[in-house]
Amino acid sequence: MSLALTEEATSRYATVNGLKIHYNEAGAGPVLIFCEGQGPGTSAWTVYHRVIDGLAQHFRCLLVDQPGYGKSDPIIVSGESRSTMYARYIRGLMDELQIDQATIVDMSFGAQTGQVLAVESPERINSLVLHASGVGGPTLFGYQPMEGIAVMADTFAAPTMQSMRRMMNSFLYEGEKYSDEDLLLRQRLDAWLSRPELDEARRKSDRTQRDLTKDFVKITMPVLQMHGRFDRVSPLESGIRLFNYLPNSRFVILNHCGHWCPIEKPDEFARLTIDFVKNCR
Repeated sequence: MSLALTEEATSRYATVNGLKIHYNEAGAGPVLIFCEGQGPGTSAWTVYHRVIDGLAQHFRCLLVDQPGYGKSDPIIVSGESRSTMYARYIRGLMDELQIDQATIVDMSFGAQTGQVLAVESPERINSLVLHASGVGGPTLFGYQPMEGIAVMADTFAAPTMQSMRRMMNSFLYEGEKYSDEDLLLRQRLDAWLSRPELDEARRKSDRTQRDLTKDFVKITMPVLQMHGRFDRVSPLESGIRLFNYLPNSRFVILNHCGHWCPIEKPDEFARLTIDFVKNCR
């Protein structure tokens, strides 16, 4: 990683609808907005820190902490789905930064942010890069709930270095080969424990999920889907199910990869994203 592209050096804040939203910014050119999924101590930087160097050479990259995570303000979600709320704040951030259009790079449950934006504000979205995302339903090859979901719930309930490590081992195909420093585990744990208001807001929020199955046909812009073959959080079948709904999507299966594609396959993730965003029609 370039010495200039540290979390501290790229850290920025904007006020959107009365909330302080944190993001990291690097590079210049067409805008890529990155959003994280959910999990104790997660942030956009912890998800994408291994790919930002390569992508910032081609794009203006904004790594956005969704409300309630990272360094952004907490929010209690009531009467709407979390993905609808996330999309509203990403749209507000684009307005605040005077960004007319962007490609949204999203993962896991957070990928619904990009999907909602593509449905509600298609004129603002050039393309979508979705990874480890899918549509729920029965699975032939995995337990329900998936292992990673169950372990993440345990970590939310009792966040420690041990539970963080167990969670990441279930998120990754070969989690044991990564050091705590590689995965920023200490930073994740300290960030979560130092802001109990985030967990309090999460627990008080509605758990409503938005059903987009009838709206997927409206997502006509190019979509790149990447999915780890051995994802134990969002099974491969759920990604294929989503692929079947999207009329202009391409689907790439990453072998020897779990839930966090940018961590386990950073070079491939960056190469696929660069080629897709520059050449998709």
